[in-house]
Amino acid sequence: MRKNRVALVGCAAVATAALSACTGEPTPTMRTFDTPQALGEASKVAAEAKGWVTVDLDLATNGRGSCGLRTDDFAASCRISIADAEEVAYVMVPEGIFVRIPEGRAPQPDKPWLKLDPDDPDNALGQAMAGVAVHIRDTADIRKALPEGAEIVAKAEEEVSGRKTVRYTAHVTVDGRASVLTLWVDDHDLPVRTEVSTPVEGGNAVNVVADYRDWGAPVDITPPTPEQIGELPSLSG
Repeated sequence: MRKNRVALVGCAAVATAALSACTGEPTPTMRTFDTPQALGEASKVAAEAKGWVTVDLDLATNGRGSCGLRTDDFAASCRISIADAEEVAYVMVPEGIFVRIPEGRAPQPDKPWLKLDPDDPDNALGQAMAGVAVHIRDTADIRKALPEGAEIVAKAEEEVSGRKTVRYTAHVTVDGRASVLTLWVDDHDLPVRTEVSTPVEGGNAVNVVADYRDWGAPVDITPPTPEQIGELPSLSG
């Protein structure tokens, strides 16, 4: 019996070594997760324990942004610049999604904030603006980055900005297109960086990168008062 156990241990070691040789990367010594669901849940628990995080976003040709988030309900305060447009401020709280129009652009100058409804079928502008905000806010929730059907295909240890992480590579679907998600997670199960590469027909792939910093540092998330909120122009269709 002892010989059989020794043989089994030896076979397992050989199999592990063979797998590492096939992938060309050493087997991680840090804790890792085999399924997107397990990774997402572990990250959620770790993020909620911290309470806050700031996410810096590189939206490729679409612009840049930075969001401070509260991790128990994903309330957020963001500043986003899309393409060459002026920077726009968003606040997302359970009561609603609000956007501050750049100075001189608001329909009512004394009411620079607008409330957005992502489900309003009669206002395409509001839907589009809210959709951008929600998409950016969701970068803090790793479960959203690893939706149903996602598959982890590789993992290896790698340093990012001097921090020891496990790099996960996953196949995901973004807007109906097969994409590759690379996710770096530290030894506390907190995301350090994500990068999503999505192919574009007739062009280069679009890469969207999110860097996570200042875990646990509180962020000011203050929605506008009713007196600061103006009417959103209706642009249907």
